Formats: sequence, structure tokens, C-alpha cells
Amino acid sequence: MNLYTESGYIDQTKILNRFEDFIFEIGPRGTGKSYGILKYILDHKLKFILLRRTQTEADLISSEVTNPFKALMRDDDQLQISAGSVNKNMGAFYDLSGGEEKGPPIGYICGLSTFANIRGMDFSDVELIFYDEFIPEKRSRPIKDEFNALLNMYETVNRNRELQGRIPAKLVCAANSNDIANPIFLGLGIVNRIAKMMNKGIQEYRDPDRSLAVYMFMSSPISVQKEDTALYKLARGTEYVNMALRNIFDIDSNSVSSRNLKEFKPVCSVGELVIYRHKSRAEYYAACKEFGTVPEIFSTSDKDRKRFTQKYHNLYMRYLAGAMLFEDETAMVIFEKIFA
Repeated sequence: MNLYTESGYIDQTKILNRFEDFIFEIGPRGTGKSYGILKYILDHKLKFILLRRTQTEADLISSEVTNPFKALMRDDDQLQISAGSVNKNMGAFYDLSGGEEKGPPIGYICGLSTFANIRGMDFSDVELIFYDEFIPEKRSRPIKDEFNALLNMYETVNRNRELQGRIPAKLVCAANSNDIANPIFLGLGIVNRIAKMMNKGIQEYRDPDRSLAVYMFMSSPISVQKEDTALYKLARGTEYVNMALRNIFDIDSNSVSSRNLKEFKPVCSVGELVIYRHKSRAEYYAACKEFGTVPEIFSTSDKDRKRFTQKYHNLYMRYLAGAMLFEDETAMVIFEKIFA
């Protein structure tokens, strides 16, 4: 389907009206990810949580100066959304349009890293969780067991509403293409799927069994127009342009060499990555495909990653020495992130 409006921005109504409960949007800057999602929330009068990775990031948008609704209020002078702090772990938004007095909050502001500290809150009326900038920048600090932290946050909000015959809360995650092997994609086991989408120019992926949808906005009309603006003329030919305009993840291609898996036997797997050893040579190979019975399986949780990296530390030494082989760039990126 066409993912863009006539004006060239992402058509969030078309995307968010679909049945999937878990939606991930990876797109260039300025294409209408956050703006469109926030507008959709207001247009449909949804009670929501605006989630950021850290409490610091959440605090930064919990004031009138940094209010994320400012752009919408600029375009609609009848709209007045106020932002403020509720306590040290939560902020809130209030609709003051039409001069109304401050009533109950229409939405909350939270940080994933501190969400577990919020006790006794009833989120049963929250219909949509918008996790903005869920892919961290390279300089950002990691969150302990970040994927499971997100699952626990969703469980806290959603609780047993489906057992009560209610529809589940919708989780919408949006970000720029900073890191293909981010904690959420690693946890979901879709890094290789995202890489294939990027390589083949595929913008949509849906998994009905998981109620999951992923959108990679690689042909944004707005991005094409921005190519000739001042910043992108200055940064032309850099990694920044690939991320900000072309939605291309930064992937190195060293040590990539396709091998016949019939010559190898699996040693273990970690997430979607399988480690193989050659049947007759001391040669190790990592690939995102399973061939044969894997004798030892690790997840991408912090605990399992620690177990894996301690037991197979020699593999990282081989990698540093240039003696570790990879099926493709994606396998290498996952391997690097596991040992990071």
C-alpha cells in the first residue's frame, strides 16, 4: 500500500488503523513519524503513554518549553496541550483547548529505564503506548535487559484486559535507523528480517501470528526534497545522511564470506545467530540460518548473553584477529552487539 499522504508525509492513519498490536516504524527525520502519531492520538481521543528510553529523555519533554505537541499547536491555533511533571518518574499532558480548566490527564510521559519504579498506577484506560526514539544513538547508555524491560512495561499497562474481553493496548515504536541490532530487534529476533527489507527495498513486513508490523520508510518524498537543504548539502556523502534521509543502517562488511553449511556443524545459537565450526578445520562461521541440530541455545537476555560471552570468549578473540567468518554483514553486526 502507499504509505504516504499527498503532501509526502507518512500516512499514520492508514498504518495505525490496521489490526496489528505491535507496530515499529523506522524512518528518516522530518517525515512525520512523531507528528503523525501524536496527531492520530488526538484525532481519535486516545488515552496514551508517551514513552522514552530514559528518565532524562522523559523529563526533557515534560515542560511547556519542550512540549512535543508544540508543532501540532503551531499548525492548529485552537489546540492547547499542556505538559507538566506529576512526580519524579512521570509527567502528564492536559488538554486546555477552548480555555477549559485542567482536568484529568489525557496522557502520560514515562521513561522505560524507570518505569518499574511506578507503583500503584492504574493504566487500564491507556489505549496506545507510543515509544518514541526506541533505537538508541551510538553514544547512549544501555538499559539493563532493555527488551524485557519493554515487555514488562507493556504487561503492566495491558494487564488482563484481553481476558476481560477488551482489546489490547497498541504499542507503536518509532525511531531513526541508528542501530539495526538494537536491543528490541535483537529480542524480537527480527534483525535479519530488517536487513533483508533494507537490502531489497521492502517497506512493509507483517507477522499476523505475532500481531507485528514493521515499516521501513525508504522512499519518502520529504526526504528527497530535503536532499538539497543546507544541512544535507554540508553532510553529503556521510553516514549521517544515510541515517537521517535514506534510512540506511550503518553496517560494515569486513570478514564477510559465504560458506557451504554442509561443511560445518552447529556449536550454539544466540538469538537469531548460529555459530558453526568446520568439520575438519579450526574455522568458525556465524550465520542467521539454522542447519542441523543446535546443541546449545542462548537467548539475547542480559543473563544469557553474559553466559554466552564468558563461555565463548575465544570467538571474540578470533574476531579481533580477523579469523572469524560471517555469512553476511547482518550476522557480523549481531555478533558484535552480543559481545558489546
